Amino acid sequence: MSIFPLAANLAAARQPDAPRARTEDEATTLAGGPVFLAVEELPDQFETPAAAEQAVPDLYGTGLYELTWREGAWRVIMRYWRPAPPAPVARTGDAAAKKPLGHARTPEQARVLLGAPAELASEVLAKLYLDHKALLKRWSALVKNGLAEIVERDGKFAVSLTYWRPMHAPGIAAPLAPVERIELAERVAAPMRGPTPQADLDIGLFENQAPENPNVLLVTEEGDGRFRGSE
Repeated sequence: MSIFPLAANLAAARQPDAPRARTEDEATTLAGGPVFLAVEELPDQFETPAAAEQAVPDLYGTGLYELTWREGAWRVIMRYWRPAPPAPVARTGDAAAKKPLGHARTPEQARVLLGAPAELASEVLAKLYLDHKALLKRWSALVKNGLAEIVERDGKFAVSLTYWRPMHAPGIAAPLAPVERIELAERVAAPMRGPTPQADLDIGLFENQAPENPNVLLVTEEGDGRFRGSE
């Protein structure tokens, strides 16, 4: 298995003293937050593979580099771990996509938002897309920065989103975050309201006012009804 450097950019990744990690978990621990495997092309162009190997001594055998021919020249592509931007913080993947509590790079930052120990998780969202183009229209930024990954589901495509979530024992719900407790208290204190304004008290549950005469109450689709105030 290849050992890739961990760095913020291509130039730093090529430095001999750059830290290295075999797996994403190791790189995440080193970075203190989410990472992704970046694939970038070196700025140099080479006339021959030998010239490329002379400029990049580790071109073969390490798995870090790839030699490719493009637009009339040999080019070298490098792979390295790069820290991802702050990940969303939420209790579920759906909440992370729609309404996160905030964003954090480290477990400590996520813990402040959640009010509980945090762990980095990846969750496949329910929405499916017919092709990559439709998916990337919504998720291109997160896919590019490593916080989202395209996965195949039932012949279509979905997004696996990386986010911080509360860490808790199996079978025990994680405590609410401070922001969630405030929102819940506001909902409890707010009066209950239906989807439509409440009708007058003399109008029954299965009655509607006739459009042409508000004093007539309709009780069936055929138009049978009564006058308001009658029994």
